[in-house]
Formats: sequence, structure tokens, C-alpha cells
Amino acid sequence: MILASIFLTLLLDSIRSQRTYCQLPDPIFNDGVKNSTWGDADPSDWNYLNSNDWKSKVVTCGASFQSPINIITSTATKESTFPAINYILKSSTKNYFEAQRDYTKELEGEYDFITAFDISNSQYKYYARQFHIHTPSEHQVDGKNFDLEVHFVHQAVEDGEQSCNDIRNKLTVFGLLFQQSNTASDYEVFKPWFDDTVNRVSSFDMNDFFQRMTDKTYYHYTGSLTTIPCSQTVNWYVFTSPLPISKSQFKQFKDFLDNDDYFPDQSNNRPVQNLNGRTLYKGTASFNGVTSLPVIEASWGSIIQMAMLLLIYLII
Repeated sequence: MILASIFLTLLLDSIRSQRTYCQLPDPIFNDGVKNSTWGDADPSDWNYLNSNDWKSKVVTCGASFQSPINIITSTATKESTFPAINYILKSSTKNYFEAQRDYTKELEGEYDFITAFDISNSQYKYYARQFHIHTPSEHQVDGKNFDLEVHFVHQAVEDGEQSCNDIRNKLTVFGLLFQQSNTASDYEVFKPWFDDTVNRVSSFDMNDFFQRMTDKTYYHYTGSLTTIPCSQTVNWYVFTSPLPISKSQFKQFKDFLDNDDYFPDQSNNRPVQNLNGRTLYKGTASFNGVTSLPVIEASWGSIIQMAMLLLIYLII
């Protein structure tokens, strides 16, 4: 019976831990460019010094619905439906770990789900996958950049409620703006990037950021990834009430971008792109944290495999 219990536990863990994420489109490289990676070893490589030339490396980067943009607040249309930003508190066994990226600081993991509306007013479920930084901010607000922008990247899943084929924007990204403050304290969640004694985040609640906002206004539009391959599959929500960040913690981000060959002026922000007729929406979000864990979908193959193992054992 002990072995049966182990199998049953593994089966339940499999059900809870696996998700079928909607895949992003493959990049389309220009003629003669077979791959485009970060660096300068090859003319096809990309960095922030050659950001205006990305479209010569990857076709998508020259497409019409690119990000970031300058958010001109006076041109926004009032949105009738708002995203349901109800983060589920994650299991204590799940952590965010630092991803090795030469062009940003990033933490990856499997976190909570949100429900968000796309521009067609269809509602879909997304799970948080990673978050990373850009400085100065990639999005402008009425022509102004802020000191820092953090992107919380969520990816759509396929389950019994929704199909990837029906979801145009496979990603929903929340852009949060930050401005230096003399009175701000350091964010614990950023410490793994700079503290050698901390390599994971085990008690991070994304609601902490949203609850600090004095204004829940956001701007919503359809756009792209802001790094190569610039895939136009992003449902953007940019919150324009800046959060405070300490000068010391902000300096740590700037010091990370210390290579003038890659980061002009210690920056890793892509220049703003033309809106090209896209509609910009404005809304006010509601944040309601809940405490129960989500039902996480597993692949049928893994469920069947574990169930068969358990059945065989019980028969024997």
C-alpha cells in the first residue's frame, strides 16, 4: 500500500504540475540570416546598439504592430471590460529561479493564473511564466520614459475551457513602471539578481506590486515582444502609475548594463514603435487576491501513464 500511495501522489502531482502552453510562432529570418542571437560575433547578432536595425535581421521586427509604443493618453478609448487580476497564491514548492540572460535580469517559474480580455473582447486564461526588467522604461507615457519597467509575462494554456487555435494573442504582458525614490525600500523579489546568497523566490505574491499602486489605470493594446523575434502575439496592459524603487536597487540594474558595445547609455529598452492605426484602450483594473490553489491541467498522456502504473500495481 505504501507503493500505491507513492504512485497516487505522483499521479496527483502530475495533474497539478503540467500545463499545455500555447506555442509562439517561429521567427522568420531575412534572406541570408539563419539565426539571430544576442551578441556581436556575427553580423546577424542583435543587441541594443543596433536596435533600429532589428528588422534587417528578423522579418517580424519590421511588421506593423510592434512594441513598445508612446502611450498618448488623450487618444485612448474607454474600455468596457477589464482584466480579472486575481492571482492565486502559489504552492510553497514552486519557486522562481533566475534565468541566464545577457540582456536583462529575469526570473522564471510557474505561477498563478489570470483571466484577461484581448482586443476582440474575448476572455482567456493565462499563467505567469517569467518577469524581467528594462531600463529606462520601454513604453513612454505622453512622450516620457520612466526609470524602469518590469514585464510580467503570462502565457495562454490549452485546456477543457479554451483552445490555443482560438487565441490570437498567446501572451498577456503587464508592464509596470518604476521611478527612483529617496524613501523607497528594496524589493525582496529583486534580490536574487544581485545577492549571491539568494537564488530563488519562495514567497513572492505578485499582488504586492499591484496593491502598492495609488492609481489602477492601465492602457491596453495589441503588440509584440520587445526583443527579437518581435512576435506580434502580445496582449499588452501597461500600468501608468509608477511604483517607487530605491536609488541603490536601481543602480544595481544600471550597473548590470555596463557594456557600451551592447547597451548604449546603460540601457536595454527598444525605441518606441509607430502605433499604425491600432486602437489604444484605457481602463481601471481591479485586484482581488484569493487564497485557493488553481486546478492545473495535466497532459492526458501523463495522467493515463501514471494511472496505468497504479492499476498494474493494485492488480499484482
